[in-house]
Amino acid sequence: MDRRTVCVTGSSHGIGLAIARAFATAGARVIINSHRDDEHAQKALSELSALTETAFIKADLSQPGEAGRLVEAAYGRWGRLDTLVNNAGTFLDTPFGELTEAAFDRTFALNVRAYLFASQAFASRVAAGQVNPSIICVGSTNSMAAERDSVAYDASKGAVLMLVRSMAVTLAHRGIRVNGIGPGLVHTPLTAAGLQSESRRQLLERQIPLGRIGEPDDIGGAAVFLASEEARYITGQMLFIDGGILANQMSWGEEP
Repeated sequence: MDRRTVCVTGSSHGIGLAIARAFATAGARVIINSHRDDEHAQKALSELSALTETAFIKADLSQPGEAGRLVEAAYGRWGRLDTLVNNAGTFLDTPFGELTEAAFDRTFALNVRAYLFASQAFASRVAAGQVNPSIICVGSTNSMAAERDSVAYDASKGAVLMLVRSMAVTLAHRGIRVNGIGPGLVHTPLTAAGLQSESRRQLLERQIPLGRIGEPDDIGGAAVFLASEEARYITGQMLFIDGGILANQMSWGEEP
């Protein structure tokens, strides 16, 4: 990853920051992003700048045109962009009967539309003969398995799975690889409130074969691998990092 340039959207905290940190540790130059220039963004910038050349670009990717503007600004920072990591996302679900059009639209604007148009802008900047350009989209186990009262989020993450596959096929002739990462249950600001209850956390952990809830740093190494030369023949894939959640069937016997 030495001297390669990576842009990670939604990377001031959580999974996005962990991905950016993994790339920085591997020697890449990193552009991080958030819709706010706040203490989280400045702390992330300070942390990563101690590891590698790092830049911060503020952009609200839920707004039309902002995804493309971010990628153009990222490209302009060092005159090249090798990997785009589409990570910025949101979870706004409520009970099914209370789901509003506004919440649905915002979910898809950030979780799907921004991924598509950031990727379009990235592809437009990939030069002929550029070595191993790649796009990584962060999906979810919800791309494959539904969750009650999570209709908008589930649908958006299902769309990300097909976006990865379709863009991989579409961009393959240009040598641009497109893959996804599907985290399972991970400790992040989006899940923090739901994991405050000790009894709920234990209930969830009992259903995960590896016996624990994931941490953001569990995700970063996979992103670096998918962007690396070692993954040069991998495209159109979604790598699920879930402690075995999707592999697990309901048990009819006693707990081990």
